[in-house]
Amino acid sequence: MKQKRILLAILILMMASCQSKKAANLKTVFEQKDRAVFNVMVGKNGPSDRKLACLTMGDYKCALREIDAEERAFDKIIGEINALRTGDIKHGNELKTAAANYYTAVKELEISERFTIAQQLISQNKANTEAVRDAATHKQLQLSKDKMEMHKIISKKEQLYADAKKKFDSVNHLD
Repeated sequence: MKQKRILLAILILMMASCQSKKAANLKTVFEQKDRAVFNVMVGKNGPSDRKLACLTMGDYKCALREIDAEERAFDKIIGEINALRTGDIKHGNELKTAAANYYTAVKELEISERFTIAQQLISQNKANTEAVRDAATHKQLQLSKDKMEMHKIISKKEQLYADAKKKFDSVNHLD
């Protein structure tokens, strides 16, 4: 009887350690995704860096291409996150959902730059009437206000993601 209890205890410990390995691996994957997003947004020669260089030179077509590259990079990262199998990992699905929601919001902000560039092109085109240029300038102001709201949404989703990470680490003993 005593041997059965010891065997049962060892079996439970082995199962718990397997769970921890899965959770630790999942945490590593999310850390890699965090670094990938960082590289897209602020990495040297990343899409955002190249977009800024294009805008500095006044090359709006180039900037739009880089926004497309940003969007593709975000879509790839978000797709990979959504494809993750969290299975029986405690709070894995919550972490996955929070990460995907956060990165989707960041992506939406980044690609909203397309609309700003389009309005900038209209407002700078001397072939357009003054009324059209003024309307484009007004639209740029509205887009700026919309971006402020998007920043608030991102901030909330970032907090949810951070909370999900903390909870995930805590329940999986990864602190």
